[in-house]
Amino acid sequence: MNWQLLVNCCFLLSMSCSCLAQQQPADSSANTKTRQVLTYLAGLPQQGKVLSGQFAGYSPDTFSTSNIDQITQQIGQTPGILGCDWACGWNYKTPPEDLINYACNSALKTHWSLGGLVTVNMHLPNPVSSNGGGYKDRWNVNFADLTNTATQTGQRWRLFLDRMAAGFDDLQQSGVTVLFRPFHEMNGEWFYWGNQDAQTFKNVWIDMFNYLTNTKNLHNLLWVYSPDHSRGNRLAYYPGSAYVDIVALDVYTDDPNNMNGYDEMITLNKVFALGEIGPSTVNNQFEYTRWLTAIETKFPQVAYFLAWNDGWAPISNKYACAFYNHHRVINRDGMSLNNSLITTTTTITTTISTTSQSTVSSTGSTTSSSSSSSSSTTVIYNFSNGIGQWQGGSVNGGPWQSNEFTYSSTDSLKADVQLYQGGKSSIYTNQASTFTFGSYQRLVVRARTASWGFSSGGTMGAKLYIKSGSSWTWYDSGLTQLNSNSATQVVLNLNTIPSSSLSDIREVGVEFTSSANGGQTAVYIAYITAEN
Repeated sequence: MNWQLLVNCCFLLSMSCSCLAQQQPADSSANTKTRQVLTYLAGLPQQGKVLSGQFAGYSPDTFSTSNIDQITQQIGQTPGILGCDWACGWNYKTPPEDLINYACNSALKTHWSLGGLVTVNMHLPNPVSSNGGGYKDRWNVNFADLTNTATQTGQRWRLFLDRMAAGFDDLQQSGVTVLFRPFHEMNGEWFYWGNQDAQTFKNVWIDMFNYLTNTKNLHNLLWVYSPDHSRGNRLAYYPGSAYVDIVALDVYTDDPNNMNGYDEMITLNKVFALGEIGPSTVNNQFEYTRWLTAIETKFPQVAYFLAWNDGWAPISNKYACAFYNHHRVINRDGMSLNNSLITTTTTITTTISTTSQSTVSSTGSTTSSSSSSSSSTTVIYNFSNGIGQWQGGSVNGGPWQSNEFTYSSTDSLKADVQLYQGGKSSIYTNQASTFTFGSYQRLVVRARTASWGFSSGGTMGAKLYIKSGSSWTWYDSGLTQLNSNSATQVVLNLNTIPSSSLSDIREVGVEFTSSANGGQTAVYIAYITAEN
């Protein structure tokens, strides 16, 4: 054995790990949290760990956290990274920049607030077209025009960047760092940005970096360069270390040991990741644990992976439980970034009453406060992820997940109820693991009623309530009249509830009360938050 060669290899590996641990963001003005995220990712391979991730679809057409919900419910783990694609570049719309849709941001914020990370990529429409589409049309685009605002293509591209910037700023205002993976698989020939002149591609990337970072003042982005492993020229389009934070490979294969490009990518001395992974044969038979064997034996510098959704997802294939519970894999609950959302909210002041479970509290009116203030907010329930363990009491049907009423781009729970004077129905949950708001001052639900089914003058009111302790003592917000055309915030003041009761909550729900007889109508609740 050549011991000197072994020593030299070990020295180079240790130097590489040291450089990664000290890696600074490409954006010299990156905010503190973004720097912390980069440092966290850089340290994972040194700990023998890899962070899990799951793509959740295209906003708004197919975005859904159903795969993540399945993983959580069936395996007891939640992937550490949630991914969304902001652009369905195969669709048509005028103006085309409106195809860039960041409605999934609400789900990304929720995932972040619960301790996870988020990543965004885009299948952007071709900027040559005035009505979108053409994301695979390479033949009709002069890629250099993207940086030339004297051309119509360049003007549209600048509008694309402005639209992206609005979505990223929405996340930045909430304190969320984004792993941004633009122009993925640029060394392939299947997208209009692929297989372009290398120097022109670099110019477009650098122009985009400078525009979003310096002109738009976005300092919450970590830039991910992610060619496809199955094609050559993986480094030909690399714009330079000053414009990239993370290098990755997109890999679809039935044998992870055959991943191409790893050795050349890690020579860039950047955090290395798997930007997309999935089997090349979609038949629900892929053994995802093969990826962990490959990472441990051949590709130890992998910091994180993002599994694609649907038939490519681990939960749709074999050994998902062993995969997510492997000692090397870090899921969301195992992360230690202490993320928080920065939000501004408008609140409603309410009167609280206390009775036993069998007694209905006295009705109280609510008064609105028009002032907005910065507050600490945690999203407790986001029904875009499904109904969870919510149930209906004295309802004609439901609850169901619904997009008939949305709040902050998230779905609601819907139930059908019968209208009669003094009639009561409820939507509630007994899922104790979600009752983690004892340190907050308010619990807030957004509620609405349908406009149909009421007799003349009939109204619907709602109370947000909790039941606590072995006697199931009832605390509620007082009755708030609901609107049929917009969200009504109903607020339960937690400050007036004994701490001993808040530490032993048995049920959280919304009780609806109709004021008059009528037919059948629908009630909705959405986006329940705990706030200070």
